[in-house]
Amino acid sequence: MAFIKTLLFLSVIIPISLGKKSPNFVLILSDDVGYGDFQCYGHATQERGAVDDLAAEGMRFTQWYAPDSLCSPSRAALLTGRYPIRSGIVGPNRVFWQYARGGLPKSEETLAEGLKRYNYTTGIVGKWHLGINEFVANDGNHLPHHHGFDYVGTLLSFTYHFRCDPTKFKAEERTEKCFLNKGSKLVQQPITSEDLTEKILNDSKSFIKLYSKKPFFLYMSMPQAHSALFASKNFRGNSKRGIYGDSINEMSWAIGELIKLLRELHLDENTLVIFLSDHGPQTEQCHHGGSAGPLRGGKSSTWDGGIKVPAVAWWPGTIKPGSVYRGVLSSMDIFPTFLNLAGGETVTKLDGTSLTDVLTGTHDDAKDPAKHDVLFHYCSDQIMAVRIGPYKLHYYSQYQRDYEGDLCNNGNPYDDKLLYFNCSLSHYHDPPLIFDINQDPGEQFPLDPSKQQDLIERAASLVQKHRQTIIPVPSQLGSHDSNVQPCCNPPLCACNYQADEDDIELSKDEL
Repeated sequence: MAFIKTLLFLSVIIPISLGKKSPNFVLILSDDVGYGDFQCYGHATQERGAVDDLAAEGMRFTQWYAPDSLCSPSRAALLTGRYPIRSGIVGPNRVFWQYARGGLPKSEETLAEGLKRYNYTTGIVGKWHLGINEFVANDGNHLPHHHGFDYVGTLLSFTYHFRCDPTKFKAEERTEKCFLNKGSKLVQQPITSEDLTEKILNDSKSFIKLYSKKPFFLYMSMPQAHSALFASKNFRGNSKRGIYGDSINEMSWAIGELIKLLRELHLDENTLVIFLSDHGPQTEQCHHGGSAGPLRGGKSSTWDGGIKVPAVAWWPGTIKPGSVYRGVLSSMDIFPTFLNLAGGETVTKLDGTSLTDVLTGTHDDAKDPAKHDVLFHYCSDQIMAVRIGPYKLHYYSQYQRDYEGDLCNNGNPYDDKLLYFNCSLSHYHDPPLIFDINQDPGEQFPLDPSKQQDLIERAASLVQKHRQTIIPVPSQLGSHDSNVQPCCNPPLCACNYQADEDDIELSKDEL
């Protein structure tokens, strides 16, 4: 398997010399945070925080697209630089549940594995959601240390689920979906949220302090602001937006503390930090859900509100402060960007493209106005829409409560959550709905298809050519087995251990 992955990598990367010290990388991923959830993206009442500061000191992106509108496929594409259909992260379930036997295939080259080839130390802290156990409970065969991460700290191997809310569910009702790892060891079931953000921050800081003498990659994957929302006592009740704003503020605090550490260690000018969200907000959760700003739709839909996300990049001395890039980008671009900056030149095997020229200010907007002239928007294995230049064509669109006059149940969040979770619950459009996103970012005014025949034909041809590049692989999302349900001390499945440092996964050849 390792030999196969090496061949795949070598077919993608040609080594080059940058002539200077390789930069560190910090990738901060938020969960279910919407395009309109920060001041720098136009929110009127959300308090200013670290994300706004990063945007002011770095670069803000206005057309950054997530590869999918749900957690697992979006995260798989982020770490592989490829559409999730290529790795089998498709199926009617759309995400990995805690009792799924599948996971991100080990044959897939991850960003962490790629960077290790350039002598990077790699670490992950926070949410994973790309598979847990394969054969028996707690075998951990799909956890991050099998995918190139040397250091695995506090880990939400599943997610901070709706049923983790202690105000709504008893402890015994929370054990099934609410558990926490330290490295590969299950240490808390159910999760206690009061110090969760602090644990993630502390482990992230520990990783940087331990491995700052050589190039490092830290994947800091925050649980905010997935439902159930939470905020510790230092933040609870302080935001004008209520609990959602409190949650955003706590996440922003953690990001700010990490940036402060980079400055204290004099690592800031040699560290590229990228913040983004995995996909759009869960709008039907009312004030417990985020804001898509002017965009239509939300989580699980391929309207732009479900897939266009806030994203900023910070790299003092390299990125011009206060800059804005308006071209079309994808989270799949992070893989080739980091590898390019680490000392490799990307070739053809990835769906993402390097953003090195954009970040360093050498990109020629006149010659190349968008890094992606074409992007395909999937729901599982179904192409729902395609972005071509300024235009977006919808072949299918999901039903949405907010466009059916039933937004969030008269102010009370829906317990059943996503009505349009299933891709089959969508409307078919023939001819496709067409929007000019530059003129109509809210996708409110479809163009007359009779005047867009050339565009429709071009899109159909591009879709056909793209489908020819998809090699069928087994779905990783469909096999469920109660025998792989995480359980820290069977049959109780309830614990609260204090993990030792030895429980953190580290490579044998660590510094």
